Amino acid sequence: MSTDEQRNDFKQPQHDPLFKSMFEDQRLFRELLVWLVPFVAELLDLDRAELQKDSLVDEELKTHYSDLLYKIPVRGADQNIVVFVLLEHKASPDQWTMLQVLRYIVQIWCREYNAAKEQNRLAEFMLPSVLPIIVYHGEREFKVPILLGKLIRAIEGLEKYQLDFEAILLDLTNFDKTTPPEDLELFAVLAIMQAVFRSDAAERILRIYRKIKHKLGDPGYGERWVKLLRYMITSSKYFTYENLNEVTSQMSESDVVTLSPCALELMAIGREEGREEGREEGREEGRDEGRDEGREKLFETLLKILSKRFGDASSDIREKIHAINDLDVLGQLTDVALDCDTLDEFEAALNK
Repeated sequence: MSTDEQRNDFKQPQHDPLFKSMFEDQRLFRELLVWLVPFVAELLDLDRAELQKDSLVDEELKTHYSDLLYKIPVRGADQNIVVFVLLEHKASPDQWTMLQVLRYIVQIWCREYNAAKEQNRLAEFMLPSVLPIIVYHGEREFKVPILLGKLIRAIEGLEKYQLDFEAILLDLTNFDKTTPPEDLELFAVLAIMQAVFRSDAAERILRIYRKIKHKLGDPGYGERWVKLLRYMITSSKYFTYENLNEVTSQMSESDVVTLSPCALELMAIGREEGREEGREEGREEGRDEGRDEGREKLFETLLKILSKRFGDASSDIREKIHAINDLDVLGQLTDVALDCDTLDEFEAALNK
């Protein structure tokens, strides 16, 4: 992939992919649902929740929705009595969100009706309940209707004949004012989704890190933290190469090593952006400074990885690495350091 392609891919906001990758995790979904609607734990058998992977989304709807759909049995009821929970993700206010939600609900009902018909159980069939939840994060509050009736022109005398329902709204622009979830993993996801649109993104990341750093050694936490930081890097217009240096400088060495693939990716992009800015402004000296700084940072990170995995590298290895000026080569060696099984295997790659 060319540098321009890397930059274009890297700098595309990743709001929808992040949301889906986080809440396709059924444990995290259950934590979110119980935090938002505490009583559902008594009504629904959350341990039997099933993620409906595209099974209820037709090709037309796929172009309109960035959502997740779960099917959950009702406790103590027939297996066919279920509730659907729809998570509709928005990164900007959309006046017609509730119309989109309605379309999806009707699609769910039609599919369930057709399934009941095929199974010869229409006699006892009733349309299932659908619980719509709008998860919103953006630069301004979500002040568009969450009540369908607000989108329908009111005609006096006809009110009772109009369809109406309300969605649950989680507006993360107000996340600081809510009682945070006890689950630290859920807290980190929601706090990062809020921080991505804030000018103090770097400061917020450090606050989140300090709150969860004691958990980063637990299974899954470190990997999820890397995904969240990469999301911030790719999707926030406020989070820069300098911010990453600021953040990693205040993290423990072991956590920086964990984050190194993510950090290196940003460094590569930041380096190219620095070059372009330097060209535009005609600052050759500043461009060289930025390149040297990036090389030193890569050098330090690579040695930290080797030290963490195999102990201190020999002076010969250190000298060979330090003599490398090509940042792409340093990046490739970092991948080798993360994947190889022995220091000898790394040294063999270094000597090629």
